[in-house]
Amino acid sequence: MRPTEIDYNIHRGVCYLKTIAMNLLFWGGRFNDLYLGGDVVILGDVSLNHHMRVYDHSKLVGKVSFGEGCCISENVEIRTLFEHIEIGEKCTVNRNTVVIGKVLVGDDVLIGPNCLIAGSNHRFGEDRPIRMQGVMAKGIEIGDNVWIGGNSTILDGVRIGGGSVIGGGSVVTKDIPPNSVAVGNPCRVIRKRLTASDGVEATGN
Repeated sequence: MRPTEIDYNIHRGVCYLKTIAMNLLFWGGRFNDLYLGGDVVILGDVSLNHHMRVYDHSKLVGKVSFGEGCCISENVEIRTLFEHIEIGEKCTVNRNTVVIGKVLVGDDVLIGPNCLIAGSNHRFGEDRPIRMQGVMAKGIEIGDNVWIGGNSTILDGVRIGGGSVIGGGSVVTKDIPPNSVAVGNPCRVIRKRLTASDGVEATGN
């Protein structure tokens, strides 16, 4: 039997009530307009914020912090076991995206569905099993007002300048300058997004 709109609205209502209870019980009612969906997992030093939405089946694990007004869609995993993930204000992380390792995200960032933002790497320089060599993290930095298209992969050590657009399905292995439109595997800049010749002032990073 397929769920109906009524079923969905009942589910949302129950989740709102649970969120109110959790907000009072665990956080002393400090958050305004917080919503946590069904089967949401929050473990470790996670800092939520006001006007925030975390939808069904998402996981927030480790030292993770959010600015106000963030939206985390269904089945998102944001996890770090040894570093810090910081996500700025009014950011959206779409469904089925994974953010791991050491990651800094600015304000007003849009991350499409099915993305991987991997701010860490396995070490592999020794003659023994890679799984035994540990991990390292250079970190990923994403500036303000960036849009990352769906199915994109951002690899450790990359910096994406503010105002940039990353085309869907891209694999970003090198830094992207501010206000760039970049696509492909490997991801390359194809043009500037805002230039003086367009009569629009570039925003910078």
